[in-house]
Amino acid sequence: MIRSFSRSVLHERHRLSHQQIDRLLNENSGKKYLSETVQQLDKIGFLLELSVLFTQKGVWFLVLKGPLLSQRIYNDPTTRLWKDFDLLTKPDQVTTCVTLLLDLGFQHEKVDWPESEKRREMILHFGKNLEMYHPEKGISVELHWKLFDDRLTTSKKMWKLIDNHTEETSFSGKPMKRLSLEFELLYLVIHGSIHAWFRLKWLTDIRDLLQSHSINKEKFLLLTKELSASRFVCICNYVLAVYFPSSKQLPLDKQMDCKKLSEYALREMRKETVKPKYNFPETVQAIRYKMALSSDIRYKLDVLRLVTFGKPDLQFSRIPDHPLFFYLFRPFGLLIRKFYKSR
Repeated sequence: MIRSFSRSVLHERHRLSHQQIDRLLNENSGKKYLSETVQQLDKIGFLLELSVLFTQKGVWFLVLKGPLLSQRIYNDPTTRLWKDFDLLTKPDQVTTCVTLLLDLGFQHEKVDWPESEKRREMILHFGKNLEMYHPEKGISVELHWKLFDDRLTTSKKMWKLIDNHTEETSFSGKPMKRLSLEFELLYLVIHGSIHAWFRLKWLTDIRDLLQSHSINKEKFLLLTKELSASRFVCICNYVLAVYFPSSKQLPLDKQMDCKKLSEYALREMRKETVKPKYNFPETVQAIRYKMALSSDIRYKLDVLRLVTFGKPDLQFSRIPDHPLFFYLFRPFGLLIRKFYKSR
């Protein structure tokens, strides 16, 4: 199945590094792409500087995916491609992180951190991350205060799980925090299933992580139960069996029928290109898929909320600082942004 994709498709469409592609295709042509590795190393140098600064300022942060995940899977922080740094911090420390990044020359990307305290509360409640970009260094930082947009459990319970499943590791001689092995694995599974596994990069992460590490089955099953994530795991196992038939499977404590959802994911994975925006029928299909991932009513409401509330609308200063007005403004905000993009 993997061999049906060309190297360029695996690299450009599915964001796999040439080192990973060599491993998958049993080839040895990636050595000529050393510039890719050099670029990764340059960015790692900045992450180390940023970690020192955040630590000096007393900022709690945890590195999601990126070079630490590559280090965990391949014992090499450059094998896995990553285009930005995903940092998780506490909600009450987001303002401090934004200020530090602005002082370093970063700029807001897509959405600014609001000046209004009420709007900050809204973006913390409705959003999960803020994108920032350094135009000179060419480095992006995604500042997260949630693992997921949609609530798989209460915020209090999620942060308790994060606190209980955070570990410290040494990365290039610097202490850094990351999720524990089982929790990071489940995080990757949920992330991939939410996005219908449209990039093989994410499935390769799972395959190679299962191959390189021994997973504590009881811990993984307990976390899966805590987050009601069995359907996410089922879909992952299904697509793993299609693309990597010899791969280990994830622990699952009960048999489930997730064929329909998994076939939707496979169709997304097989698309030649990734559209920046869905048309209306595709949007409806995507919403139906996401809502079916969990039976929890809070989760389903959050999926709908993301359709009716947009973070970019917070840029419009004349809208009163209350969520209701932003819900009402949502259709107009979409039209306004579409108009300016078309000019």
